[in-house]
Amino acid sequence: MRLTFLGTAAAEGYPALWCRCERCTIARARGGRNLRFRSAVLVNDDLLLDAGPDLLAGAIRLGVDLAPVQALLITHPHTDHLDATTFFWRRRGFVATPLPWLHVYGSQASLDRMARAEGRDVSFEPLRLRPHPITALQQFQITTGGALEPDDRFPEAPEAVPATAPRRYVVWSLPARHAQPELEPMLFAVLQVDGPEVEGRVGPAALLYATDTGPFLDEAWAALDRLAAEGVRFGASIIDSTSGLGKDGTAHMNLRQMAQHQAELARRGLLIDGAYRIAHHFSHNGTPPYEELEALLAADGLMPSYDGMAIQW
Repeated sequence: MRLTFLGTAAAEGYPALWCRCERCTIARARGGRNLRFRSAVLVNDDLLLDAGPDLLAGAIRLGVDLAPVQALLITHPHTDHLDATTFFWRRRGFVATPLPWLHVYGSQASLDRMARAEGRDVSFEPLRLRPHPITALQQFQITTGGALEPDDRFPEAPEAVPATAPRRYVVWSLPARHAQPELEPMLFAVLQVDGPEVEGRVGPAALLYATDTGPFLDEAWAALDRLAAEGVRFGASIIDSTSGLGKDGTAHMNLRQMAQHQAELARRGLLIDGAYRIAHHFSHNGTPPYEELEALLAADGLMPSYDGMAIQW
């Protein structure tokens, strides 16, 4: 499984747009890994985690082509994770080449936000979107690649839909402790069970994506224990660290809480040896600049995400 971090910041970005605090000032001066867009992660080249307002900027900055993406997992409908206008630009006229269908998996609240943007109803069909409402504590499969349907909006180029290798993912949605319950915020455990990245492996590659959450709910831990009993082991665990060195949180976590969760995942047998244990989703309110943050976490075998970070296992 291959991950590319397109953005790693909390809602206000880092440096924050209107802020001149010490951390934001340092980030602007140092640049590089201190400059963070709002969070989104690309899995291989066909599965996207969240689609916030900086998706375009992150893809352009990193030279990433998102046309082949065929599946999107939405953690929750807050604007920094789901910018509904993102999907307008899939309409013919804004794209000049065929696209594959994009299968969108999210809570009903997330799909409703996509269906109503800028004061108007949005039709999914012209955008080549197929919505799939999901709830927490659900298991489902995603298949990508292989023989894709032609884009009938471009009958002159029926064979030009971007192709990817055939892959199959098994996903578990877990409840997050974040926002209003009716928004159904979720964490995702993702197993890649087929595809070139897992050929010849002893077992599937697995990812835990747990951003925008406070301490895990008992229901989430129980679901993770069931996965451990089934032999699931994560090669990367990406956990919310929004509050940095600030106080313990309930709807987000700080670095101490993130480290505790990473240790608890290991204790419960949910991490492979050498797993990437990653802090993610940073606010300038409490999070040191990248260089200091990296040194701080390294002592415990943890690492901070940064825009452009790419890992594979």
